[in-house]
Amino acid sequence: MVTSRQSATKVAVFLVDGMRPDGLRRAHTPFMDEVLDRGAYTFCARSVLPTTTLPCHASLFFSLPPDIHGIRDNVWQGIPVPIPGLFDVIHGQGLSAAAFYNWEPLRDLSRPGSLAASCFLKDVPDDGGQSDREVSASALGWLQSHEWAFSFVYMHNTDKTGHSYGWMSDPYLAAINNADRCIEQICRILPEDAVVIITSDHGGHDNTHHSDQEEDMAIPFMIYGPGIPKGREIDGQVGIMDVAPTIVRILGLEQPEGWMGKAIRL
Repeated sequence: MVTSRQSATKVAVFLVDGMRPDGLRRAHTPFMDEVLDRGAYTFCARSVLPTTTLPCHASLFFSLPPDIHGIRDNVWQGIPVPIPGLFDVIHGQGLSAAAFYNWEPLRDLSRPGSLAASCFLKDVPDDGGQSDREVSASALGWLQSHEWAFSFVYMHNTDKTGHSYGWMSDPYLAAINNADRCIEQICRILPEDAVVIITSDHGGHDNTHHSDQEEDMAIPFMIYGPGIPKGREIDGQVGIMDVAPTIVRILGLEQPEGWMGKAIRL
């Protein structure tokens, strides 16, 4: 786990939908390559079953597996257990959180009133990553002009391109490169006391995902910022349910009862 509370006052999470670890390594990603030297990382983090976008995000934000949080597909049914999500925990401590995304079902990850900003930009087919660039531009402008403790920036184009052209295809790798450039633009303006996390929700194979195949289950996890060791490959097991506990530990908050993940050991 993160063994002590860090000096960071901000955490920025970037989630690239459907980004496989081997896709990240094969694509041209100069900024994420730089992140590997600046922080800690693993290419062996694990998603949850089903490896489907909304269930995976629910597991990330509520630190629960799908059989407990109840989200089994991309239709929000509500969380059947009275457990706060990551946005609720941050808001409950009087801190400011924001979300920027281009896939509408993610709106349900936050309860009304828990976000200082929630920016949804409609994605369109075959836009060459334009909607990802618009999401990142919106995030960049808001983060520069407001006080915040947590931000979540989601990019859909990599997953969309995998479904259209195939995971590991040239267009898919180009989509990862586009995400790399979007993330870099935001990270260059972040203050020095910000911790940055870059990860994914699931991988993919052929033109799909949703299975327990390794190509679907493996996801990358990268983290850098104050208090984070540099150039270190994370030895222990990392799962998507561990992301929220890691964030609250970094921000000096208490992990709520009921969360099943643990702060990642760096």
